[in-house]
Amino acid sequence: MMAIALVACGSCKKEKFNYGGTGTAMGTLSFSGLAIEVSDETLPIAAAPTRASADMYAVYIDDAEGVRHLSTTYGELQENIELPAGSYTLTVQSSKEIPTAEFESPVYGTTKEFTIEAGKTTELGTLTCSLLQCKVSVSYNDDFLAMVTGEGATTVELTAGSPLEYKMTYTPDEGPKYEKRNGYFAVSGTTLTVTFRGQIAGKTQRMTKTFTGVAPKQWRQITFVQKIDEEGDATFDITISDYVEDETLDNDVAGDEEIIGSDPNAPAGDGGIKLVSTCDIDITQPIVVPPGENDPFTLTMDAIVPNGVRKFTVEVSSTEPLFISALSDINGGSTTLDLVNPSDGAIDVFTTLIPFPYGDKVKNQTQIPFDLSAAKGPISAFKGTHTFTMVVIDNTGCRNEIPVVLVVE
Repeated sequence: MMAIALVACGSCKKEKFNYGGTGTAMGTLSFSGLAIEVSDETLPIAAAPTRASADMYAVYIDDAEGVRHLSTTYGELQENIELPAGSYTLTVQSSKEIPTAEFESPVYGTTKEFTIEAGKTTELGTLTCSLLQCKVSVSYNDDFLAMVTGEGATTVELTAGSPLEYKMTYTPDEGPKYEKRNGYFAVSGTTLTVTFRGQIAGKTQRMTKTFTGVAPKQWRQITFVQKIDEEGDATFDITISDYVEDETLDNDVAGDEEIIGSDPNAPAGDGGIKLVSTCDIDITQPIVVPPGENDPFTLTMDAIVPNGVRKFTVEVSSTEPLFISALSDINGGSTTLDLVNPSDGAIDVFTTLIPFPYGDKVKNQTQIPFDLSAAKGPISAFKGTHTFTMVVIDNTGCRNEIPVVLVVE
């Protein structure tokens, strides 16, 4: 452990106590003997902390009713402060705020309950600060990297709507290079969702897996591995720390985008997630867009998500490269549209090309109306078959993928 001794600064106040009458009985909290230790132990895996300047540690004192009596830093602390008699909680942390998800941004801290008695001095002694977040690193074994043929990325999400992206670049001469910085995640839940999407063996492929039991002071070391099954075929898995989930992730899926990983820990079933037509069109079949400018085209539907939407994306594919190129140019190079937390590019797509709802109209909603009638004009310029796969994850972790296919003849 690393010890940080606090040197008191500033003028010392005389102890003042008021007994009886209408006054408030006061006591003294002394910081003169306070010492801070930073633990280099995590549970269950060791993580070496980096020490922040002691003067910059944030210090908060709240009473039993949640009223804040002190908000300062160590560098500004006086040797003694007076507080009304009662119960309090001291919070110490190396940063005023804990970021939801950021690279190389560890925050260490602790809390301690104490009591102030009238006319007496309370000392806090030694406090031990530990990591308040979950630390996550991402790597790939050599066999996996040998299968990489293009750019990709791994996203890690602990707080819904706030993923952290670990990018992978690729050149034919140097091969793949990937993000090696550590991510630090505020622990607002206990389930970590890990998704890889990139070029594997010449195809765009995706793998997703969740890990439970996430807590502060953990270092979750995510490793993507390539394995060989009994038939001699390559399969893929995601390992974490020093254990591997028993379920093997299969890459034998047909299509332009192969899903090489399913989530063995995901809740069973789709949670009742479905897409219901609210017009005369059968949306379960390919929908032919009428060619004439004056031909009526009403395409409305409702997404039903009984447990509320946590994540809602639309993955677009097409037999017409020009359509994909146009979409990608507007959406910053991506063909995936995030309806819950859209990028500026995605919002441009929604306002100029395909009028999907987004933001608060989607997040946590149990019924989301879609009116795609206005898409007829822009999409009619691109002949071909355009597939919009709606990928929905609800607030319990249930998941469903529903394609909507538009055909321009």
